[in-house]
Amino acid sequence: MRLAYAGTSSFGAMTLRELLSQGGHDVVLVVTRPDRPRGRHGTPQPSPVKEVALAAALPILQPERLHDAALRELLETRPDMFVVCAYGEIIGSEVLQAIPTLVVHPSALPRWRGAAPVQRALMAGETTLGVAILRMVEAVDAGPIGESLEVRVPADADSGRAFEILAPAAAAALLQTLAAIDDGTVVWTEQTGTPSLARKITKDDRRIDWRRDAQQIVDQVRALSPDVGARTQLEGRDVMVWRAATLEEPPDSAEGDRLVVPAGRGCVEILELQAPGGRRQSTATFLRGAGRWLTGR
Repeated sequence: MRLAYAGTSSFGAMTLRELLSQGGHDVVLVVTRPDRPRGRHGTPQPSPVKEVALAAALPILQPERLHDAALRELLETRPDMFVVCAYGEIIGSEVLQAIPTLVVHPSALPRWRGAAPVQRALMAGETTLGVAILRMVEAVDAGPIGESLEVRVPADADSGRAFEILAPAAAAALLQTLAAIDDGTVVWTEQTGTPSLARKITKDDRRIDWRRDAQQIVDQVRALSPDVGARTQLEGRDVMVWRAATLEEPPDSAEGDRLVVPAGRGCVEILELQAPGGRRQSTATFLRGAGRWLTGR
């Protein structure tokens, strides 16, 4: 089958890489968002999906919006199917009317419809995640499902690790759906049950509220790592927290290379953090350098 593939994020890149490694389909075009400024110097950088496409010598289209001339360029490649995976842009009705479109969604729909399904699931403390391949309709993540799989992730997995585990399952479910479409045996199952919404991550979602239970805070930290980062203040200074663990109670005696914060119930040990303008560091390294003001040394 001739496929056009739209994606931008690391999950989209991992799923595309898995799809290409399995073979059996001809990816005739990769659609991804334009290069965006990244890093300290703000130099435009390609998306993770573009990097995979470049390595595989695939044709690339990078429109600000997928309509008019960009849509015509997409259709000129004569794809049989358009696959959308973590693209990050709205697919308009003109696209859906012109070409059959599938969505690779990293949740077991109708649970966690929306922009941040993996992060919201991890914040909720879930360890059984999922992937679903659905036929795209105009309502967000509401189309019928061709194939879905549940996937277990470790209880301490952050969102980066969760996406790594989900990508092979997503590619497998996609290939199963494409095979069923190809041989005419696909069964589209309408979603049932009350959807839960996975809202886009906001600034408020990043701020740690130490009145919450320790496990809720640790789940928040791992959901926002390794890309977004949970934020807090320590002795009046902003830091980002990248890795943390729960403790039933504080250590019996102060230890110079540990950082334990009381929570609403239990305690949180901060294991990895970052000061503004600095780099991610283990707590022990941080306290010996940029964070010496916390220990008075």
